[in-house]
Amino acid sequence: MIFLKIILNWHNLQKEFSVCLIFFLIFAIILKKAILLKGDRGRLNTLHFKYAVEVERTGSITQAAENLFMGQPNLSKAIMELEETLGFMIFERTSKGVIPTVKGTRFLVYAKNILAQIEKMESLADDSASGQTLSFAFSRSSYIAKAVAKFASGFDFSAKVRMNIRESASVQLINSIAIGTFNIGLVRYRLLHEKYFLDYIADKELDVIPFWEFDSMVTTAKRHCSNGKNFGYHELCEMIPIVYGDETIPYLSFGEVRREAKSPATDKAVFVYDRCTAIEFLNTLPNAYMLSAPAPREELEKYGLVQQKCEIPNERSKDVLVFQKGYKFTGADRKFVDVLSEIKNEIEFDLR
Repeated sequence: MIFLKIILNWHNLQKEFSVCLIFFLIFAIILKKAILLKGDRGRLNTLHFKYAVEVERTGSITQAAENLFMGQPNLSKAIMELEETLGFMIFERTSKGVIPTVKGTRFLVYAKNILAQIEKMESLADDSASGQTLSFAFSRSSYIAKAVAKFASGFDFSAKVRMNIRESASVQLINSIAIGTFNIGLVRYRLLHEKYFLDYIADKELDVIPFWEFDSMVTTAKRHCSNGKNFGYHELCEMIPIVYGDETIPYLSFGEVRREAKSPATDKAVFVYDRCTAIEFLNTLPNAYMLSAPAPREELEKYGLVQQKCEIPNERSKDVLVFQKGYKFTGADRKFVDVLSEIKNEIEFDLR
């Protein structure tokens, strides 16, 4: 009888032990997955640095997602994962957008420096390809675009070629140079606003070299305008201005810019964000015009455009080269600036 009780107790203990063992194994598997998951999240992803820098630049997760060509929910998730990994909030969410926290501001400074160094490492090439690289951003202008294309036409595309080119608004361009997305930029501003731009460039700790100072030209479609006509303030008031909608002035509100500029009334302005659309409007709308830099003659002929002098005040502009302090121009950089200077000189000769 006693022996039978011992046998029954032994079987009960085995069942309890088996159940406990199963629960232990399940717990171990769950714990292992959690550790692995935490390990993955604990790794800092430099792609997330780029996301955070873009969010800071735009002040909006929605706009940053659009600029990065990704969905807004995916960007929000990436920022949250980065914040979770770091252990602090990078951004404070407000009704007007997002702003960096105190720790977030410090983190973003480090992130920008890291991205700049990565960009420089990625741009390293062997000696055979060193003359076939260009990292350049510029204010929208036909003479600059022509210089880029002419420079690239001399490349041997059967060998290694690396070009990183962008047209953008001046303030965005300065920011992209500051974070190392591009090596060199050609920034345009009106002389009326020079002090604001130079202060902003200095705040970003960038170097600047003046390149070209010129009078803005009134650009119109050839079939809508008689050659040789000069445009004054009153003539332009009756016309439709085509304006790049993302051009801003550092430290100034839109109202302050308008008061300083003393420009013709723009209650019927058309805002665009690329040169192709601007050209389409110039050729479609009979009274459309655009204030722009002097353009190469062949470029004007290609698109059926003409340029006349602008006889209104405060329309003199300057293009300046901008780059990070300590950046040394490569041989390719210097050759490109030479091509740019050649085209500028050709335009100045045609204007005489």
